[in-house]
Amino acid sequence: MSASFPTDLIRKDVADLPTYNAGLALDQFKAKYGVDCHAKLDSNESTLGPSPRAVQAMQDAAAGVWRYPDAGNAALRSQIAEQIGTTQDRVIFGNGSEDLIGALFRATIRPRDKVVTICPSFGLHEFGAMMFGGTVTKVPFNTDWSFPVAGLCDALKLKPRVLIFSSPSNPAGPAISEQDFRTILAVADPSSLICFDEAYVEFIAPDQQFDALAILAEAGHPGLILRTFSKAFGLAGVRVGYGVSTDAQLITAMMKTRNPFGVNALAVAAAAEAINDSAHLARVVAQATTERERVAAALSAKGFVCAPSQGNFVFFETGAPSSTLSENLRTKGVLIKGWQEAPYENWARVTMGSPEENDIFLKAL
Repeated sequence: MSASFPTDLIRKDVADLPTYNAGLALDQFKAKYGVDCHAKLDSNESTLGPSPRAVQAMQDAAAGVWRYPDAGNAALRSQIAEQIGTTQDRVIFGNGSEDLIGALFRATIRPRDKVVTICPSFGLHEFGAMMFGGTVTKVPFNTDWSFPVAGLCDALKLKPRVLIFSSPSNPAGPAISEQDFRTILAVADPSSLICFDEAYVEFIAPDQQFDALAILAEAGHPGLILRTFSKAFGLAGVRVGYGVSTDAQLITAMMKTRNPFGVNALAVAAAAEAINDSAHLARVVAQATTERERVAAALSAKGFVCAPSQGNFVFFETGAPSSTLSENLRTKGVLIKGWQEAPYENWARVTMGSPEENDIFLKAL
């Protein structure tokens, strides 16, 4: 900080925030480590990429990017609403679901408001609330990596403004059961908003999936589910995600707190096609599921303890600070995510890439 920069210009609660632990871009990797990246497995991207239909849609839309897109994303909201059986006024799109986490907290969190989440968790579930002066209670997973239902029910006695967590959990991978989800809702105060982040829902075994939005509505809770096109749909680079609420009033508020042009024209075109290409999605899910089981078994055979995952990744114990292992792998052209959240600094998350990429990772250990 320069001598002339005002020391009190930046809000203290912002200055004290941890830096977001993003994956490393490939050009930065080569510049820093001097080797090509042979297996980029740190950001849970889809190794099969987007639907060819989505790529074609972006190419077709490119000629029209001199005009602003529809700020309200009406056509895309209508498409999603029809598919899931709700109304357009309960759907919102953003620049990835991360954008909507920010919009949610901007709309709801006051200084000293309580927020509850799980641990380990997606960083923005915690930092996003802290940015606006919220206080965050983190409930750790049970030792067998089952969802901490009792701990969450206990924390809900605080009557938090928001309960937010992902299922499958990022970074750990377990998915909550319908019964456990209902148990948590049964003890939540009616004033607490439940934000259920389903960024990886496509990877859950079909017989274990459930309609969280319908259950939230049935329970009478203000609720929001979040989904993204960055993972199973392979559109991480264009940034598009959506939320669906039990109440249109929440969407009205979030439409005011999000960037009105956060979803660009190419992202709109890609998402509209990707959501309808069920064959491509099935291939992505099948490969990720097969590789997840194979890699977890291989890691276990090497003596690593793995959390049971239903995402497109595996979370495993490294036996020492994971930063040491991840740095060593980078020198071999392999990128994984060493976890930095206490007390899981000895755990790392590896994305399920192609079989060839996963073999490179396993051989580099």
